[in-house]
Amino acid sequence: SHNNNSKNVIIVNNYGNENKDYITHDYLLNLLKKPFQAIPELIKFTHFNDEHPENQNIKIPNKKQPYVKIRKNNKWELADRKNTINDLIDLKHSELNDSDLNNFVDNTFKEIERTRLERFNEKYMNDDKEFVSQLYKDTELMIINNS
Repeated sequence: SHNNNSKNVIIVNNYGNENKDYITHDYLLNLLKKPFQAIPELIKFTHFNDEHPENQNIKIPNKKQPYVKIRKNNKWELADRKNTINDLIDLKHSELNDSDLNNFVDNTFKEIERTRLERFNEKYMNDDKEFVSQLYKDTELMIINNS
């Protein structure tokens, strides 16, 4: 019998060259209303989104090893886990700290939402030890669970 399943070939983007077209202003603003989950959520929505397999370019294949696997030069390469995750967290924090978004926050957020976000940013900027380590753990777990 003739097998007629056309195979969809997904080209996976190199790490750092994700398709972000589907990440809307509104989506990001909603994340900022719960800032303490925002970064892992944004990473999940960007890198582990079933509707966007082209962005699935980072994984932790082995939770005991100090590496992540990332797409680089169109092949999978190992990279230092801690550095990569910390850079990724920083990157997402700056995406969420966009000045356009900040204007919306100032004009549309309730006071309690603004206060929460300020607290989050304060802890982030001050490198609050407990906060930073929790954020790292949450992000790492999210990657492990989706790898």
